[in-house]
Amino acid sequence: MDTEGPSLGTFLGLGVAEFPVLVLFWHPIMSFIVPILVFEILTGKTLVQHSEILKRSGRKTIVITLLLILLSSFIANGNGFDPVLAIMSVAGSLLIIAVLYRLSKGTDIAQLVPGKRGFRVLCLYLLALYMITFMFLLPERIPTTIAPYISIICFYMIAIALLSRSEKGIVQIIQLEDKDYSPRNFVMFIPVLILAVIIACLVPNISTNVLMLTYFSLIITGTVMFVSVVRNIIK
Repeated sequence: MDTEGPSLGTFLGLGVAEFPVLVLFWHPIMSFIVPILVFEILTGKTLVQHSEILKRSGRKTIVITLLLILLSSFIANGNGFDPVLAIMSVAGSLLIIAVLYRLSKGTDIAQLVPGKRGFRVLCLYLLALYMITFMFLLPERIPTTIAPYISIICFYMIAIALLSRSEKGIVQIIQLEDKDYSPRNFVMFIPVLILAVIIACLVPNISTNVLMLTYFSLIITGTVMFVSVVRNIIK
C-alpha cells in the first residue's frame, strides 16, 4: 500500500510481508478452500471430511460475518474507495458464482476432479498463464537478480514434497443436512458484505487502518498455518 516495492523489504528475494500473506494464506484460503466449501454448500453435497466444517453454528456465523467485514476493507481499497466500483466488483463475483451454480446443478465436488488428460491440459494452461502474465502484465517488476527465482523454485519443491507425503483421503460424498450451511445461508451473507463494502468506502481512513491491521495479522496467520500443515504431514 503506497509503496514502490515490498512493504517490509525482502528476504532471499521474497517479500517479507507479501509472501506469507499471498502465498501462505490468501491463495490457499480465498482461491481454493473457500470456493470449494461454497460449491459444496450451493450443491448440497460435500466430501465427508468437510461435513464438520459446514455444520452451522452461531460462533461460525459470527466469524464469517467478521471476516466479511475485514474483507470489505480490501475490496474498498482495491477500488479506490469508490462505492459504485466496489459494488460492481462484488456483483461481478456474485454473477460468476450464480452462472457456475446454474451450470453445476446435479453435480458434486468429486465430478470436478480432472482426469489425467484434463490435468495435463490444466497444467499447460497454468504454465501459459504464468509465462504470459510474467512477461507482459508488469514487466517493470520482473526481478533482475537470481535470488527470487531460486527461492520460488525451492518453495515449489517443498510444496511438491509435502503433497507427495500427504495421505490421500477416500472420496466419499454425503448430502448436507438441515443443521449444515445451505444456499439460503449463503444468500443471507450477501447483503452483509455489500453493506460492509459501502461503509468501508464511506470511511476510508478507518477502512485503511482496518486493512493494515488485518494485512499484518495475516502475515502471522499464514506462517502459522504453513508450519502447522508441515508438522501434521511430517507426523
